[in-house]
Amino acid sequence: MKKFRFSAAVLAALMTGGAFAQQGPIQFQAKGILALSDADMTPSALVDNNLYRGKNNRDQMTIVTFPLNRNGQNMASLGVSNSAALYDKAAAVTPNGRLAFVLEGYGQISDSLTTLKNGMKDYPAAARLFIVDMTQPLKPAVKVASFSSAPSAVSMNPQGTMLVIGSGDAGKEIRLLEFDNTGKPTRNLTTASPVAGQKITDLAWHPSGQFIAYTVAGTGEVGLLKMTLDQTRKPTLAPHGKTVKVGTMPATGRFTPDGNFFIVSDIKKEASGQGAGKGEIMVVQFSTEDTPGEHKLVGTTAAGESAEALAVSPDGATLVVVNANQSYQPYGNPAAGKSSISVYSIGKDGQLALANEYPLEGVAPQSVDFDKSGNAIAVGVSEYVDYGDRMGGIEFFKVNKGDKPSLERMPGKISVPRGVHTVKVF
Repeated sequence: MKKFRFSAAVLAALMTGGAFAQQGPIQFQAKGILALSDADMTPSALVDNNLYRGKNNRDQMTIVTFPLNRNGQNMASLGVSNSAALYDKAAAVTPNGRLAFVLEGYGQISDSLTTLKNGMKDYPAAARLFIVDMTQPLKPAVKVASFSSAPSAVSMNPQGTMLVIGSGDAGKEIRLLEFDNTGKPTRNLTTASPVAGQKITDLAWHPSGQFIAYTVAGTGEVGLLKMTLDQTRKPTLAPHGKTVKVGTMPATGRFTPDGNFFIVSDIKKEASGQGAGKGEIMVVQFSTEDTPGEHKLVGTTAAGESAEALAVSPDGATLVVVNANQSYQPYGNPAAGKSSISVYSIGKDGQLALANEYPLEGVAPQSVDFDKSGNAIAVGVSEYVDYGDRMGGIEFFKVNKGDKPSLERMPGKISVPRGVHTVKVF
């Protein structure tokens, strides 16, 4: 066997913790990443109902801290029930990274169930909110609150003091939850859906903290809520202007950092054995005047197939969209594991221009987030076309800024429990 030989300079760097030892293949500016893994759901079960799971595939929450190391001592994993059936707002993290809130979405199924008989109806109804204290991120503490039935999305205000949550409770489809610095709920207020009888499927807080965008997939529209405080600082929500039609099945939306535009993906229809077809990205300009003017759809751009998740760069110039395509198909299908990433430039008028597209070898990516600098992104991949003890992953890409932004894949990735569907950078 050929022996490795190191120069004296390299050995010195290794021994002293110099630049050689410090540099790694993943360059990412953040305190950490929270990742949710729905380990008892297999994406291909959407087609063939087979879960392909072992007895110990249980839902997990993984916390990764930076800088990374190869021995995994910068990672912690704990059992937190969660669901990939939600879009990409299943968790929220306070700006200081100390508290995380996770929606259960659906409960976990028994180890003995290997085949779905009734689709997602086989999963127990959920009504829990997990409150995770990450003051010591590698020794997290979890509290559980019974909250509302069938929660659908959670978003945190910019101040990190309040949550807005989509609820399945009739007449109480939107909940405002205030909490103290330990995460303990201090006030729980409810309001009905602005679209009568319709479930709220996505929520996003405006950067000002005064408005909330809501999405109703059932009717294909988005709208705006305005929050006001009374003399006791009790908040109330009221519709602000009329809704805007944004396609057939809007999934998830994000505001640009300046709050001027709301960008939402339209996936057209649910994933199936026949696929979902190409989607679209819609750009909405909401009126935030005291007396609302007309909310406008200012742009529509072609997107990939099943483009469920998107992220806007901190400077507001770049949009990244992950496309599941038909990567969730059973392994024998040529489309299995073939997903992609689309990169768009965002004009000052809110217009999107496709800059680049990249193949991604992974099953059902459902989440993407920028690092604090905007120079890198993290992408959550549910699993890979692997056999045996399958894993999910967090993959990283360098972002090259400019009029035509591009990506460069970093050589390393983080392995996490299978079924990862949410990544939140903090």
